[in-house]
Amino acid sequence: MSQESSNVPQVTLTIDGRSVTVPQGTVVWKAAQLAGIEIPIYCYHPKMPPLGACRMCFVEIEPMQPPVAKPPQTACTTEVREGMVVHTDTPLVQKARKGTLEFLLINHPLDCPICDKGGECDLQDFTLRYGPGASRFDLEKRHFQKPISVSENILLDRERCIACQRCVRFTQEIAQDNGLIMLQRGFRTEVGVDPNAPFDSIFSGNVVEMCPVGALTAKSYRFVTRPWELRRTPSVCPGCAVGCNVRVDVRVDRILRLTSRTNDDIDDGWLCDRGRWGYEPVNDPARLRVPLVRRNGELHETTWDAALDLVAEKLKATVVQYGSQAVGGIGSTHTTNEENYLFQKALREGLKTNNIDHYHGRFPAASQGAMPWVFTGTITGIDHAAHIVLLGADPYTRQPVLDLRIKKALRNGAKLTVINPEPARIDRLAARVWRNTPGSEAALARALMHVVLAENLARGDMAAGITPDYRSRFQNDTPERVAATIGATADDIRALAREIAGSDGAVILYDEMTTRQPGNETLAADAFELALLTDHVTRPHAGVGPLWEDANSLGARDMGVLPDVAPGYRPIKSPGMDYDAMLGGGVRALWVMGANPARHVDPALLDKLDFLVVQEMAMTETAKRADVVLPALSYAEKIGTVTNLERCVQPLRRALTPLPGARADWEILRALATRLGLNWAYRSPADVLTEIASAVPLYAGLTRVALGDQGKRWSFAGMPEVVEVR
Repeated sequence: MSQESSNVPQVTLTIDGRSVTVPQGTVVWKAAQLAGIEIPIYCYHPKMPPLGACRMCFVEIEPMQPPVAKPPQTACTTEVREGMVVHTDTPLVQKARKGTLEFLLINHPLDCPICDKGGECDLQDFTLRYGPGASRFDLEKRHFQKPISVSENILLDRERCIACQRCVRFTQEIAQDNGLIMLQRGFRTEVGVDPNAPFDSIFSGNVVEMCPVGALTAKSYRFVTRPWELRRTPSVCPGCAVGCNVRVDVRVDRILRLTSRTNDDIDDGWLCDRGRWGYEPVNDPARLRVPLVRRNGELHETTWDAALDLVAEKLKATVVQYGSQAVGGIGSTHTTNEENYLFQKALREGLKTNNIDHYHGRFPAASQGAMPWVFTGTITGIDHAAHIVLLGADPYTRQPVLDLRIKKALRNGAKLTVINPEPARIDRLAARVWRNTPGSEAALARALMHVVLAENLARGDMAAGITPDYRSRFQNDTPERVAATIGATADDIRALAREIAGSDGAVILYDEMTTRQPGNETLAADAFELALLTDHVTRPHAGVGPLWEDANSLGARDMGVLPDVAPGYRPIKSPGMDYDAMLGGGVRALWVMGANPARHVDPALLDKLDFLVVQEMAMTETAKRADVVLPALSYAEKIGTVTNLERCVQPLRRALTPLPGARADWEILRALATRLGLNWAYRSPADVLTEIASAVPLYAGLTRVALGDQGKRWSFAGMPEVVEVR
């Protein structure tokens, strides 16, 4: 139970003879669900306000003051009361449900054998459990052109629609991307697309999943399989750093769909289209299956042993001839924690180099004792934030489900400030929008601190320790000095500073890659210090930190895929070269795992290397330039863990039989480590996680069993050291 619900008064009622205690304000349907009692629903959805349109959830409630009798009431709109007595299966309720189903079936086609929803359809199931045995209506059913396209990915069979309005309400109330509307009136009512607002939301796939019948279907899944033919595996979406929980549905070792798997603390039950339909690279027949080596300028197939022997030989020879500083490794923000841990370990112990990094934003050097720059709050805390500030961040396109969290906060009364060089969809909902010059976000953060200090607005633990020397650091960072680059006036900046300082809970978020903009080298430190000054680092419903780019961006950092720290941010004495230095000619031999540096630098730089080895699923631009290519498995074909933007470590489970010829990255690393002279005895990623939990204080106690299905957040208590920001 969340902290919010634990503070709400409790109510005890009786449902079908069972005593149930729930928070005040709970509707009868939810109370029954908690008691394990089914009440059929169509229009109701637990993530949206009650509607009471379908009349399927009728229950009988004993009158609180006899002898006044009441007709059946809808369980989805009736809130519980102390002492309430509810009956869900009386003759009156049975008659009401049969009548509702009979009306729904008047025009609904009996095409269950070809409907994609067949086998997991609420109308089908509830008709069998609660409906009449036969219909009294023998008129011709209505017919429409079928199907019609309502978006790039979704088809609509209008005759199947039961007008529950779930899809329309989701687009309008949750996604707030108007696109689907109810057309016509009365018995002609149907779902359609607003001609003035095309349905192009990145959350459109949710309406397919929440449709209780087969009216809305996904083009990618239509007529592909039946639900009973699917093997279903819980996993984590690889699309971004939010880490939404998914179910991977597989048939004959091919992913046929991804559906949401509710983890309210992370995804609130939703999934974006990028995650829902982004699995095709796993099914791609062009995936790498055989190791490749370069001979006479061309890549040729070879055996695993020959490829691994060559990699080890070349890397060791480079170290012998030029020293350990001549080799380096670029790790991945897509591979697992276990694989990233082994990657840095193989380089540090097998090749004696700290030239290890991955593509990421610019943050203060962890080797100098600074705390890891992570989001200090929680995803659920955003729901109840009083003020949200986005600095160069656009969650809608980068971390989409976080956009839904922000919209939820706005519905709860939050205020939103957007400072971004480019327009974003969330702009229309913001209280203020400033179009700043790229790279000016750090200067704005310092100007906000200037105001906080000048007007004595600081609070929390840091407020008492402010000295004149500290104040002098920001004396030149006046709002007037930065206003022109921020797209706001000095008074606007002062107003924002006062709002942040006075807020019950402010969330300050910046995009990881915004820190790479010239001028934003100190953005991470400045944003954190602003939150520290105004007491929003650990306050409930507050926090500060980056929005990471990829599914395991934070995990790569936690595992020490950095040149200046070991796993767990333990400083090392001799930092190695970073990402840019290695690719800029700093090394002669480069080992790349699950990354594509050619996206970020001139690919010609890779051609200057003496030796390049790449572990990858597909023939990327980087792999095309490699001397050895080692085929790797996808997230759906291996086990391990990944860490999302709020520090939640979540388990991946194998949903597919591994692609023949390819190997998991951890297996490739184990084989290469043996050839580099390391005596590794890992039998599985679980063994690696056990070592991580022992070697990395942040991950202490995080076993596969402890993670369960929905993961655990690591604690700041495990940090080796936290010192002053500057």
